[in-house]
Amino acid sequence: MRRRASAVLSCLLASTGAEAQGVVERNQTTWSPALGRAIEYNLYRPATQPTGGERWPVVYLLEGRPSVSDWLDQGGLAETMDRAIAEGAMPPALVVTPVAPYSWYVDNPDPGGHGLMKTAIVRDLVAAVDQRFPTAACREGRAVGGLSMGGYGALLFAIDAPEVFSAAISLAGAVSPPIDRNDVARLKRADAFYDGAFGRPLDRERFNAWNLFTRLRTLEKGAAPQPDVYLSIGDRDRGGLLQNTTRLHVALLRAGVDSTFRIGPGQHDWETWRREFASSLTWLGPKLDPTCGHDVASTGAPDGTRPTP
Repeated sequence: MRRRASAVLSCLLASTGAEAQGVVERNQTTWSPALGRAIEYNLYRPATQPTGGERWPVVYLLEGRPSVSDWLDQGGLAETMDRAIAEGAMPPALVVTPVAPYSWYVDNPDPGGHGLMKTAIVRDLVAAVDQRFPTAACREGRAVGGLSMGGYGALLFAIDAPEVFSAAISLAGAVSPPIDRNDVARLKRADAFYDGAFGRPLDRERFNAWNLFTRLRTLEKGAAPQPDVYLSIGDRDRGGLLQNTTRLHVALLRAGVDSTFRIGPGQHDWETWRREFASSLTWLGPKLDPTCGHDVASTGAPDGTRPTP
């Protein structure tokens, strides 16, 4: 029963060949105590309003380096979501894309750094979105995804906060192993690549502490629920990402995580990511519960306005 209304609507749209068009809202902001300033975000809002006992699941979709709106401008986000909802692959869902270029989605307290970005998104932005919109405000109603730098961020968020996100999608995520103490050449390359997110010059111990393989150990302890993970990468991607993603997939499985790994044709480009994003939604849709979180659900109205008390 949890997706009955959505399924009925999807059948009607499919029978007529129509795809209801969602709404894109750019340059949205909300105050972030973690940053001490506003955090900016863009969003996709589905055309259909929540009905009955359903609410909107939310997908937090992280940009690659250094983009601020490529998911909308190059990724075909709105069109892909419209199609996935019309075909019944996804329930009507909100998609939020934080603007955090060069941040690597980590908490960086350095003067001149990007600030506590992970905390700003996982805590402050999630709370603001749940307040503004009628969301399925629980882990079963939330997922996080991203590409390249954003794929790393999505996996980081899901590993660190599985009580917030039930699933993670990484498209060609910037996955790399920890840096060995004696690997001077790699340390030099990393210093130029990571935009000061782990210190200037890059602090090897800090980088390793934020590394996905290191963070994964927290899930192995079994102290928290585990997210489901979807990894995808093109067979002609660059810089060892294919090998590192394969290694991470094995590590996730050994940690007991439900990890799906897809290697498809393609490179580190939007032609590959647009196709794989559509495929990932077919994986994600059945995992999202539009009926969860009623007791802590938002007071937001479907148009994003606050209701009158």
